[in-house]
Amino acid sequence: MSLTIKQQNQTLVFSGQLDRDTLMVYSPFTLLNTLSGKVTFDFSALTNVDSAGLAWLIQQLARARTMNLQIEISKVPAQLLSLAKVSAVTTILPIID
Repeated sequence: MSLTIKQQNQTLVFSGQLDRDTLMVYSPFTLLNTLSGKVTFDFSALTNVDSAGLAWLIQQLARARTMNLQIEISKVPAQLLSLAKVSAVTTILPIID
């Protein structure tokens, strides 16, 4: 189980598992400090997301807002969408596709 987040210009590509077991590697999440303007979170390579991953994502969105970053989330896995629906937070996720 692992999580990798690679920066490609203004896109952060997430691969692996975004869950309670992998998030500590990215806590605190410093990659946002190097970006400005519009940032895309590309979730196309995520294989698993749990409720801790969703909570972490919401925390990063709030933090990005305070840094004047505009986050867009692309290629969201069905598992994350299901968790967001059950948690009633889909309207706060800036999903673009």
